[in-house]
Amino acid sequence: MKRLIFNLSLAVILTLFAVALTYSNSKNVWAAGSSIAVVNMQNIISMSNQGKKANAELKALYSTYTAKLLTMRKKIAAIQNDLKQNGSIMSASEKAHKTKEFETDISKFRAEEKHVQGVMAEKRYTLLKGIVGKATAIITAIAKKNGYLLVIDRPSVVYRAHGIDITNEVLTQMNSK
Repeated sequence: MKRLIFNLSLAVILTLFAVALTYSNSKNVWAAGSSIAVVNMQNIISMSNQGKKANAELKALYSTYTAKLLTMRKKIAAIQNDLKQNGSIMSASEKAHKTKEFETDISKFRAEEKHVQGVMAEKRYTLLKGIVGKATAIITAIAKKNGYLLVIDRPSVVYRAHGIDITNEVLTQMNSK
């Protein structure tokens, strides 16, 4: 699977390079210094001020929900422990009532856990959308200013010359705004 992804990525890069070369030869842009740049979006997301703020916001939200889930889990464990230790001396109706309460609390816990995952995913998407949008605008401006024909996310690049990585330039501009 990794080999397939690598081959597809390489094919896309080579195709884009060929298109860029064809375009540049026909418009004589290549001779004017246009080239390819590389950027590490993961670093931009995690190291930018906006990314750090988003991460802190996600952690705070997660902590809030974790406390609620932990309380629910403790209640479930207490009921389970009570059933285990006292189940043999409970009346049939009391045992049935505790068992029903246990099953209901487990269902509520699972539903809440699913809700938390949904809320966290939605919040993460919203925060990342803003960061990626801002980064993309800055990358586009840098690419146009420097005449780059193509900007590639660094994880899909096998080799690069150090000078074509514009990650720090993008970070500097993101953190200054």
